[in-house]
Amino acid sequence: MSKEPVSNGFAITTHSLTRRFGRKLALDSVSAHVPTGSIYGLMGPNGAGKTTFVRCLLNLLDPTAGSATVLGYDVVRDSVAVRRRIGHVAALQSLWEWMSVGDLADFMAGCYPRWNSDAVAAVLEPVGIEWEDKIQALSRGQRTLACLAVAIGHEPEVLLLDEALTGLDPISRREVLRNVIDVMHAGNRTVLIAGQDIADMERICDQVGFLVKGKLLWESTLEELKARVKRLRIEHPEAPPPEIPSDAFNVERAARQTEFTVRDFTPDRVTALAAPGRRVEVMDRSLEDIFIDLAGPQLRVAADLEAPR
Repeated sequence: MSKEPVSNGFAITTHSLTRRFGRKLALDSVSAHVPTGSIYGLMGPNGAGKTTFVRCLLNLLDPTAGSATVLGYDVVRDSVAVRRRIGHVAALQSLWEWMSVGDLADFMAGCYPRWNSDAVAAVLEPVGIEWEDKIQALSRGQRTLACLAVAIGHEPEVLLLDEALTGLDPISRREVLRNVIDVMHAGNRTVLIAGQDIADMERICDQVGFLVKGKLLWESTLEELKARVKRLRIEHPEAPPPEIPSDAFNVERAARQTEFTVRDFTPDRVTALAAPGRRVEVMDRSLEDIFIDLAGPQLRVAADLEAPR
């Protein structure tokens, strides 16, 4: 085991991480960087490879190629050290039906050298879950909340949420996210949220990654992403239409107006498109808009390749 792991400011790093299941390529040379203390949203549609990515970090799956580290520890060589420092919640996680919530917390507390019952209570109490409540009597959403609560009881340095918020109503989801994030931020800890709840991620994440068909299409801060990806609308009622930049996509043309998206916006682009009789408007994009803009073409290409001939 590495005695003094070096993380270089990143809680999670992967280098050309690849995982195959037979002929299926679930992760395609993914190189990701999750800064320490960040809230990182890993977005992607069903089948993108999000769960495979998380399971590789937990060493529940061995990489076919490439490598991954958590807090400087190699996930294969130092898997025990990694698991001691990670909290993990997956969608539809199995629980012991006969236990009470308190029994579950006590059992998990016995697995770790330290335990913070106040952190567990901070998640459970606002949503009305009692220590005496039986697991079998909890709703699907309440079970998820119980899993989230005990996942942070040992004060993990990294929390992995793999579609963990599925099934929660909007109010409970927002409350849980707020409480969990507060607890994790208090210790400069890191949260990776893998899922499709883009509105939640836009509200709480400071880093994002787009995973589509096993490929990491984009990774940056949310601020940088929104600054670089813009929609341009050029009105040209009395002038020729502009020349479309070579890197433009999602182009829409009309008789008097042209629109397209660019992924590397600078103010110089407006100057280059301006001309007498033209009006250039720069439009901000929501995180959902940006994801659809960037991921949509990749999904369409993949669908065409998989379509029967």
